[in-house]
Amino acid sequence: MAPLLPVERLGTTALLRVGIVGCGRVARIHVERILALPHVQVAACMDIDPRAAEALAARASQTQGGEAVPTFTDHRAMLNGTRPEAVAIFTPHPAHFRPAADALQAGCHVFVEKPLSTNVQEAHDLARLARSRERKLGVGHQYRLRPSLMEARMRVSSGSIGRLRLVTATLAAPWLAAHSTDADAWRNEPQRGGGILSDVGDHLLDALPWTTGQAAQAVAAFQDRPTSGLDLVTAATVRLADGTLALLGLSALSVGTVFEINYYGEDATLRATDQALHETRADGVARAIALPPAEDTIDGNFVAAVRGERALCCSADDALDTVRLLDAIARSASSNQFAPVA
Repeated sequence: MAPLLPVERLGTTALLRVGIVGCGRVARIHVERILALPHVQVAACMDIDPRAAEALAARASQTQGGEAVPTFTDHRAMLNGTRPEAVAIFTPHPAHFRPAADALQAGCHVFVEKPLSTNVQEAHDLARLARSRERKLGVGHQYRLRPSLMEARMRVSSGSIGRLRLVTATLAAPWLAAHSTDADAWRNEPQRGGGILSDVGDHLLDALPWTTGQAAQAVAAFQDRPTSGLDLVTAATVRLADGTLALLGLSALSVGTVFEINYYGEDATLRATDQALHETRADGVARAIALPPAEDTIDGNFVAAVRGERALCCSADDALDTVRLLDAIARSASSNQFAPVA
């Protein structure tokens, strides 16, 4: 593939042309948000299933005034044929690396749906490549934009709850019922990068080091898995850099959805969900913390970062912590041993 010309930082009103790689269900959600942003255009759609690419391209064309959006079944052909300034990648998890690396080499800014990679070395390589090319590489850990978690992070870092002693975090989801379609079948196959831990579970795993300001150092984990290897239930104890322990529980067998992180400080306790935050102090009364509305989407944040208006809420370097933690939990659960976070 011939290299593309370097793309300089765009101004606030310059048209940002985005190529889409992977046109399934998740891509459709993100592209609707991308199409709503000013001065942004879907330049091309690529998927190994041409019907998926054509369907998403038709939607983009309709929103962009009827101009045809070209489709491709190979991401290199898309890069060479349309030369976008940015590429957004929504492929299955193990297929993140190659299109991301090729797009960075071509001079594009890149957005990758989380996780950055299912492989620690690949994640390191992408982060290093983005730095060397001076390109933005954003990762879709959108829970960092939830006001409840942003406020919890601020209160933990400011010391307002006292020294942090323990964190408990729970995620439960009706996984098997939610991911039973043929298009999403790979999500139920851990050998293909699927499973609750590396999909919705990594929202929880990303939030843990981000809100506490502490990288994970070591893990002891156990999993209940059927013959397929799907991680139906995962329980893990994580030791953070300052010695604080975090207890994680994830279940794919829940009749409803739960997302909750509790921060136990010496002076107060915080209970954060994806929508609310409560604080309990010495009197034992849990008080709701008033939260502002969410100001941004992960897609809007990426575009603003490319234009130099703000920092990425989750860069590739930030996302490395989650990939390392995912890897350590998998190693510990498969070996029944304590695993360092590499």
